[in-house]
Amino acid sequence: QNIHVLYNGVDRKNVEFPKKINEVLFVGRLVKEKGVELYINAVAKLATNVPNWKFCIVGSSHLGVIKEKSDFAKKITEKFLNIGDQAYFTGYLSHNEVQKKMAKASIVVVPSIWEEPFGLVVAEAMSNGAAIITTLSGGIPEIVGSNGILIKNINQKKIEDALFMLLNNQKELNKYQQLSWKNFKHTSLKSSKKLDKIRSRILI
Repeated sequence: QNIHVLYNGVDRKNVEFPKKINEVLFVGRLVKEKGVELYINAVAKLATNVPNWKFCIVGSSHLGVIKEKSDFAKKITEKFLNIGDQAYFTGYLSHNEVQKKMAKASIVVVPSIWEEPFGLVVAEAMSNGAAIITTLSGGIPEIVGSNGILIKNINQKKIEDALFMLLNNQKELNKYQQLSWKNFKHTSLKSSKKLDKIRSRILI
């Protein structure tokens, strides 16, 4: 066998399951293919029905600390903030700051509308024990398995329905958080060990 699949790995920062708050998180670049507008439209529809929940977007138009926003990013940021006090936007955050946000978040939504080859945010969300709502496409299902809510042909209504179910059913929310936490397996150590094993076979 000459082809090997080597997944990206992430490090789990927390030894114990982190304390969660009533917050839903989107982390990613503010570009159309990441599905951020689907998330915003879903939140706009249901936010008033769950007044004790906050909704957050972490990210910018570009990778890194570039403050300039694209026209698309300006439009969706304005739409998101118009939802009211329940919605807030952090802009770009460092890796460590993102991990702190994920550790507290109850739910992470990854609504990509393109074929994500891996989806690092999904693995990081699992490492932090967040319930995951995401798309049944690309490489994401390989990471999540049966440990999150995978949506075929993802759209705003399906995200809204999945969110509404979790936000109004503590038992289901706890279930998906524990599935993420207990079944997180894409560690940096595991990836590096697999790479070493493959290298040793090639060099023999």
